[in-house]
Amino acid sequence: MDGEDPVITGRKGHLRALDDYFRGMPVTAVGSLIRKFVDDRKARGIAGPTINRNLAYLRRMFKLAERQGKVPHVPYFPMQRESEPRQGFLERPDFERLRAAMPEHLHPGLTFCYENGCRTGAMQKILWPWADLAKREVTLPPGIVKNRKPLILPLSSELVVMLKKKFQTSGPVFNMTNFKREWIKGCVKIGVGEKTGPEWYQYKGLTPHDLRRSAVRNLTNAGVDQATAMKITGHRTVSVFERYNIVSTEQLHAAIEMVSNNARTTQNAGSASRKLLKSRGSSVVEQPIRNRQVASSTLALGSIYLP
Repeated sequence: MDGEDPVITGRKGHLRALDDYFRGMPVTAVGSLIRKFVDDRKARGIAGPTINRNLAYLRRMFKLAERQGKVPHVPYFPMQRESEPRQGFLERPDFERLRAAMPEHLHPGLTFCYENGCRTGAMQKILWPWADLAKREVTLPPGIVKNRKPLILPLSSELVVMLKKKFQTSGPVFNMTNFKREWIKGCVKIGVGEKTGPEWYQYKGLTPHDLRRSAVRNLTNAGVDQATAMKITGHRTVSVFERYNIVSTEQLHAAIEMVSNNARTTQNAGSASRKLLKSRGSSVVEQPIRNRQVASSTLALGSIYLP
């Protein structure tokens, strides 16, 4: 989980691999070694999506250099196959179990991410001056989130109560001390993750980013319209929003049940309609007969009284 969030500068994150491999090389030599860089990363067991993030940063560098006339062209980048979207999410009861398994000082931050879908990295940057508990909202300035626009996030009544108990300063709103360690311990405790080695970070299972997926799913299931939900989560495109909108197996079964119920309802309605038509058909058949009888009587009477 270390280095989960991309770092644009420094030795951590996706730039570290580029620094380690291409350091000291002239830019003219980099283009011919990109495929070897990919092969080296794959030989180290690095996943395709992670390699793509490395290449995306390097390609961006080349495009900026080309724009400034420092390189004649942008080389080819052999992008790897992306993995399927993660399916991790928490139903509300499971989230509350996880929250209860973690230290109390982490509860407000966890609740905020679970309800609003805020990325944990952005959540930890929120300062008290941006929070308005009276209005029950937090305003994130440009640059804190990826969409580069101010983002207003509503606060639930439960979260407002939590925050009112905290001492308000000019510093961060959420105390996330030892967050990653406690996350792993909590997930293992409630059975949504497991240790893969003796080191504290050797772990697989639910990730903090799955809280964002849970928020998208919760908003959709609650009937919030897509435009409003995207405003809350900060997604700019429907395609990415839908990647986060995870459908559970229970929802699939519920969908089939809805189809079955609809079929039965339609069948019953059709049967009732046929009976009604049959009933009306009998009346329609009898009516002309009565009309003919009346008509015959009228003619007969007419023949008597006509001079």
